[in-house]
Amino acid sequence: MKRRDFLHLFPAAGLLACGVEERAFQNKDLSARNVVPQGKLFSGDGQSISFENFRGKALIVYFGYTNSPETVPTAMRKYASLIRNLRSKDAERLQFVFISFDSERDTPERSHAYARLFNPGFVGLAADNQQIAAITGQFGATYARKAVEGSADFHFEHSSDAYVVDPKGRLRLGLAADALLEPIVTDLQKLLAEK
Repeated sequence: MKRRDFLHLFPAAGLLACGVEERAFQNKDLSARNVVPQGKLFSGDGQSISFENFRGKALIVYFGYTNSPETVPTAMRKYASLIRNLRSKDAERLQFVFISFDSERDTPERSHAYARLFNPGFVGLAADNQQIAAITGQFGATYARKAVEGSADFHFEHSSDAYVVDPKGRLRLGLAADALLEPIVTDLQKLLAEK
């Protein structure tokens, strides 16, 4: 082998020795944003709630509204199914939180009652427009109110991702609407196993 050819092997050998870095999570890793969500919301019994109230549990946070004809109920059923199928020790350390951005129609009571239709352990929260805008901005969620033509009614166009906040209160994962349950469960178990 010529010396020139031999030297070309070093970069490849170095890559093999180091190995290809394994992705930490199968879903979108948001850790680099370094976000610890803040904000005041209200529970179904009128109590003021913040994300700090859930410390020690991983959260799946989903933004939506109770009048959604299809997108929100589909997501809610998906996460209800996920939690039903988790090992009990994992399910005990996980909380699903539904946050309505329809502050005109969705009171805290209505948001909480809606969330519990899908799973009695789900929590539904609401807040005023300003607080919701601040909270959704921290997560990167979007929504826009749209008038229904020929009616006084309105609906929302909105992002449909869910988000995972770890037990220390840090935003860690984005879960796309079409994310499969198995990779989500794998990521949640990995996150819950962190020290």
